[in-house]
Amino acid sequence: MVDYTIEHWTTGQTDLNGENSLAISISINNRAATRQAIINHVRQSGMNFIERSNWAAHKNRSQRMRDDWDYTKIAIHHAGRSFNCGPAALQLQDIQDMQMNRGVDAMDDIGYHYALDCFGNVFEGRGIRFKGENVSHYNTGVIGIVLLENLSSSDEGYDSVTAIRKFLHRMGFDPTPSVPEIQRQSIAKFINILCDFFHINTLGGHREFPGQSGEGKICPGNVGLTLVGELRKTTGLSAP
Repeated sequence: MVDYTIEHWTTGQTDLNGENSLAISISINNRAATRQAIINHVRQSGMNFIERSNWAAHKNRSQRMRDDWDYTKIAIHHAGRSFNCGPAALQLQDIQDMQMNRGVDAMDDIGYHYALDCFGNVFEGRGIRFKGENVSHYNTGVIGIVLLENLSSSDEGYDSVTAIRKFLHRMGFDPTPSVPEIQRQSIAKFINILCDFFHINTLGGHREFPGQSGEGKICPGNVGLTLVGELRKTTGLSAP
């Protein structure tokens, strides 16, 4: 039985008429209620929230996943150099397929807890009660959020993809990406919402966390990292 006696978070809401409505109280032990309250708060803030079932997420391997809850950090990612602004549900399906079907390194679900597309919509990824798989060796207590586009500049990296992008950039075909303003506003609002529910003290780009390798050394790209720095200034959160 769920214990409703211990309050974890209480806040006042503003209704459509600008009037203050009753405060909402959530038990620290009721994680399902907390998940739903986050969804409700996102929608009350004027953003769209798309649950897993509405982007046709695969069933996770929950029997192998670990619980997590006392979140203190948020990690910001970009989807990677092969992505750009596009149909978010299809991108999430591609990411989940790739992450859950890569042999010995296969994940038990999509690695990120949430995703934001270029239009500022918030998507539910891995269930918030499960530990993420998005920051190598550093997932405990970390909420993973992926921005569904490429936010790296053409000169980032040392592989063949970078060489091709440098060439295309010189030819005028690979402009430096930018964060759409509506997405910028949504991620700022969403981080503030998460701070209402958890004791978040740290906000970092993927590559700012210790011990990252491979794509983790690029993610979330120079453009994404600039956004993270701006968000730290407005939220007062610390770097990893």
